[in-house]
Amino acid sequence: MSRGTVTRIELTAPDATLRFDRKSDRYSHCLIANSNAQASVLLEAVLEDPMAAWPSDPPLQQLVIEPIGDRSFPDVALGVGMSGHGHWSLAAQWIVVSGLGAPALEFDYACKSQPPVGFVGSTYRVVEQRELLLASQAVSPGLELKRIEFELKNWTGWFKELGSPSSKIVNKLSVDVLDGQLHWDSDSQQITIRPVGSLDKPATLRWCYRIAWIACDE
Repeated sequence: MSRGTVTRIELTAPDATLRFDRKSDRYSHCLIANSNAQASVLLEAVLEDPMAAWPSDPPLQQLVIEPIGDRSFPDVALGVGMSGHGHWSLAAQWIVVSGLGAPALEFDYACKSQPPVGFVGSTYRVVEQRELLLASQAVSPGLELKRIEFELKNWTGWFKELGSPSSKIVNKLSVDVLDGQLHWDSDSQQITIRPVGSLDKPATLRWCYRIAWIACDE
């Protein structure tokens, strides 16, 4: 796996890949589902204005991979960045969660901030791909988001394959917040995860969440 300041870094599990791409002076990321030779972007980080003092997703300017995780998924992405009056850090890794049925991708963010503070947190857009490009360059039907449930600590979306005569749900995408709060905007199809705490005084704010792409038999 590539290390250091490169244009693309990936952390891969059997059915999904976390991809970091360097754009200008910082990294953005997305979650890609892998199944039946198909690759589909499920979630992508939203950077409405990457150069804003308080951007809509953490401004990671340095990113490396270190083999400090567990035996199943040893690679951990470690990132840092600065913007406005904030210093951000990230540790991201695939982990095994007992009883989940699939590996989970865990993000652990922190932001050391000085007021005045704008937005602090992570923002994702849920992506529906109507067509998927296969490795053979042929085009295959994509995924359709059929149902959503959400609350302050969880968002779950159920997907089916487009073009299938069956309405059977094939996978679900789960976002579980361990530290922080979740907000879902149905108009923009965006998930926002923010830390809980005061922005009115110097503080180090933390938010942590897990994302999993799980096959289901519904």
